[in-house]
Formats: sequence, structure tokens, C-alpha cells
Amino acid sequence: MPVFVHPWDMPNSPRLGRWMAQWLTGMPAETHLSILLLILGGVFDDVPGTLRICFAHGGGSFAFWLGRMENAWHQRHDVIGTSALPPSSYVGRFSVDSVVFDERALRLLVDTLGAEQVMVGSDYPYPLGERPAGSVARRAAFLDDRQRALVLRGNAERFLGRSLPAAAPLGAQAGHAH
Repeated sequence: MPVFVHPWDMPNSPRLGRWMAQWLTGMPAETHLSILLLILGGVFDDVPGTLRICFAHGGGSFAFWLGRMENAWHQRHDVIGTSALPPSSYVGRFSVDSVVFDERALRLLVDTLGAEQVMVGSDYPYPLGERPAGSVARRAAFLDDRQRALVLRGNAERFLGRSLPAAAPLGAQAGHAH
């Protein structure tokens, strides 16, 4: 069963209640925290290879702060939690969507997590969604054809347990049982 993690019901405070701060900082931070909790809580160790999970918002700031988490895991015994391995060892165990709105941020995701772990997203119907979905990935100069195909379609098909012929246009298999 594929699981998509998207935060909701964000805490409110005077700092988060204006300028869409809940959406601009709170949701990405909650997404990053979700990944961190699954890693340090040992969830990926407890369910090896069986969990198909994707995180919204490009995984929040996870890709940017992976080095910080790695350093803390090695330097601070109170950070290790119940994870058997350091945080970087779990890269490849989860996916993130491509909704980061900037080619440089998408490149960081692909460079850190691999093109195989980034899939097209839209954040629809929320007010900060990418319109049209996949537009950053379509125009990203650093992606080669294979990587672009993975991000725009192939990774989502694998995540959903669905495999269509590479030449079939999106929606061509509608109405057929899989």
C-alpha cells in the first residue's frame, strides 16, 4: 500500500498566523520532521523493504539538512534514537514529491536522494500548488531524458504499483483493469 504524507492541522501562533507562514515554513518543517521521526524511531528498520512512502513538499528541508542530521547521529548519543544506521543510510527507502518550485531545489533533491526517489507532485488543491504539475521538472536543464521520465511518470507508476508501456500516453490505459 503506497502512503503519501502531507501535513495538516498546523499549530497556530502570532508568528505563524500571518503571511501564510504556516504554509511557507510550518508544513515543510512538519514534512522534514516526519521523515526524521521515521528514521530515528527505527520504523525503516522494523519494516525493511515493505514500506512505500512518499513525502510532500520535496521532503521539506530533509535534503538540505541531511549532513546536519548525519553529524548529530555520529556525534550525539542522544540523537541516535532506535535507528540501527545513520540517517543517510535510509536514503532510498522513501520518496518525495517534486513540489519545490525552483530548479535549484529540485537539483538538490535529485543529487541527494537520487532521481529514482523524486516523483511529480502538484500539492493540489492547496493554494501553493505547482501549476501545471511537473513544470519545474519539465524545464530543469540538469535532468537527462531518463531522469525526467522517472520524475514525471516512472517513479509515480512504481510507487502506485502500476506499470504502463513507456510509449503509452498518460490516461491511455483508463478503463482497463491492472
